[in-house]
Amino acid sequence: MNKSTSTSVRVLGRPGLLSAIAAITGLVMTSGLKAESVLESARETHFFTDIPVGITVSRMMEPVNQSGASMTVIDRDMIRASGATEVADLLRLVPGFQVSGSTINSPYLVAYHGQSDVLQRGLEVMIDGASVYSSYLTVDWQTLGVALEDIERIEVIRGGGAPTYGYNAFTSTINIITRKPIGTPGLFLGGYAGSRESHAATARYGAGGGQVHYRLTGRFEETDGNRGRSDGKALSTLSFRGEVGLGNSDELDIALSATDGELGNSSDVPLILPGTSRDIRGDRQRLRWTRNLDTDRDFYVQVYRRYSEQDDRKSLGLLSEILNVPPETIPSLFDGRTDQEIQAGVYTFQEKRHDVEVQYRDYQPGSVKWVVGAGGRQESMQSYDTFGTDEWKRDNSYRAFAQVSLPLSERWIANVGGVLEKGDLYDTGVSYRMGLNFSPLLNHTFRLAYSHSERKPTLFEEYYNNALYFDDGGVLTQITFSRGGLEPEELDVIDLGYIGQLFNDALFVDLRLFYERLDNQFRSRTDRTSTFPGYLTDGVEVWYDGRVGVDTWGVEGQVKTEPWRGGQLSFQFAFLRSEDQYDVLETGLVSRENHVPDATLSLLLAQKLGRRMEASMAYYFLDDMSWNGDANLGVAPIIQQTHRLDVRLARQVGRGWLIEGIVQNLTNRYEPDVRGESAQDPRYLLKVSVQL
Repeated sequence: MNKSTSTSVRVLGRPGLLSAIAAITGLVMTSGLKAESVLESARETHFFTDIPVGITVSRMMEPVNQSGASMTVIDRDMIRASGATEVADLLRLVPGFQVSGSTINSPYLVAYHGQSDVLQRGLEVMIDGASVYSSYLTVDWQTLGVALEDIERIEVIRGGGAPTYGYNAFTSTINIITRKPIGTPGLFLGGYAGSRESHAATARYGAGGGQVHYRLTGRFEETDGNRGRSDGKALSTLSFRGEVGLGNSDELDIALSATDGELGNSSDVPLILPGTSRDIRGDRQRLRWTRNLDTDRDFYVQVYRRYSEQDDRKSLGLLSEILNVPPETIPSLFDGRTDQEIQAGVYTFQEKRHDVEVQYRDYQPGSVKWVVGAGGRQESMQSYDTFGTDEWKRDNSYRAFAQVSLPLSERWIANVGGVLEKGDLYDTGVSYRMGLNFSPLLNHTFRLAYSHSERKPTLFEEYYNNALYFDDGGVLTQITFSRGGLEPEELDVIDLGYIGQLFNDALFVDLRLFYERLDNQFRSRTDRTSTFPGYLTDGVEVWYDGRVGVDTWGVEGQVKTEPWRGGQLSFQFAFLRSEDQYDVLETGLVSRENHVPDATLSLLLAQKLGRRMEASMAYYFLDDMSWNGDANLGVAPIIQQTHRLDVRLARQVGRGWLIEGIVQNLTNRYEPDVRGESAQDPRYLLKVSVQL
């Protein structure tokens, strides 16, 4: 069972579950009564507590209380108030999400309900519906190629998104939706400077008229990162988005971006290349042609390409220096090979993605709404350090998808959808979702849903063969090896949700009770009995030798309100428990129960102060947890609970000017050899922007 028996977890027992359901029902039935003492201002319009609307769950624009899955929307007001400078930090505002400073090889770790690792597998990340998730099983949050100033909102499916987007969208789907070019006219200039040599500059120009509108954004950012961690960066990004009307019914949407720079390669745990950095270059292009057949029907064809290249290959030193032996002894130890430099790379690869998709929608309000479509994708990856060969590895896959929203009556809506997929690494598989929404009163909805998601192995997982090599290609030591022929992971989720507006719409509540079973999970273990190539091989981490699973259940949600005039408050929470589906002693596998934190909390409070000033604060709490892979690094596997407090004070000056003072991680201080954000210094920033 889980490591803690805290009060936050005990509420998830059966009495607590029944009490939660009873409490929701009571709130629904009493919210229509007058509550003058609670919300005297409820007669005003409350935009902050409106039921969010999004497109990601079903590929059709709909309020979240009509959708078949739970979804959180982070809008521009929340982005501004948070004081965040990175997309990954914004995900702390999503119920059930864990965000932490990485232990190795990336500044951020992001997971939904834990059960992730340093490679963050299972998260689908998209920009305007096009996937930017890497075949390397990771997300470079700092190189997405989109500036925060260009983001309209971020929509996050909480739970398996594979029934809508396929195998990559396994545990959750994050869709970053950028602003329309018509909504960003003129010249925008912005930037910040602060501690740890942090500075950034953004310039954006938007123009157009008639049927043509476009936006061009350039951004440069640089920082030394945190003390004791080589997580600095120096990155330049250029992005373009244009929309061209072709007559009365056709439109072209064009999106281009390119990123170039350098990222720190590790954080607070040395791996193979401690204290190094990696060069990174990437670009993406998306072209979408849409034909509007009438006001409620449309059809599109989308072509998308993504390329990424990274290089952190470095010399580890001469072999004699590594082994601490005289150089003249090397030939006798290694079959006549001379003393030589040994090189290695962790993030040294090239990858390409080519994708084409067609879609038809019929979404007339009040009637059956449906979407059908199909697509094909080729993933290509080349990496000598990852595969032990310079050959390109490829995976061609094909998909068909459909979503249907069927009104059964004024109070009942049925939602059904799924994706059928087949690929070179994956036999035909199906991910699907079924949901039933019931609205006993206006703006009060209960949803019961079940989903089944499958995640096929990626090129990285299927062919991973990591070793240190001699200059003639021979193996010095085998480090990691994948057996290949992997069957897909499976995730089954059942949840009961409530979405509503209480007290004359002044309080928005999103509550979700869920149980999920992760089966056939890709796991690894150290093999010291099999024969592997290499001279210094003493045990090899064999990937996916133990195929087991974990059960996770709990409650999560969001509450948003305007508690007083000029104030906005958003509270997100998740209380989780987990249990292994296997016996740790019998299998020899490490328990994964502590990879799911007992509690994850976030609070965002913004207040208008008058004189065109605004103050905001964000508090984040992450309970003790372990990230997969840490236990093999010779360090404590548990990252202790972390607290983070960010504060922001802003004032509008003149016409279009905004000056902001931001402090991130305010209450903490650096502690050597202690992991987690609670052991890092605050970051002080002065931010200035102007819209001309």
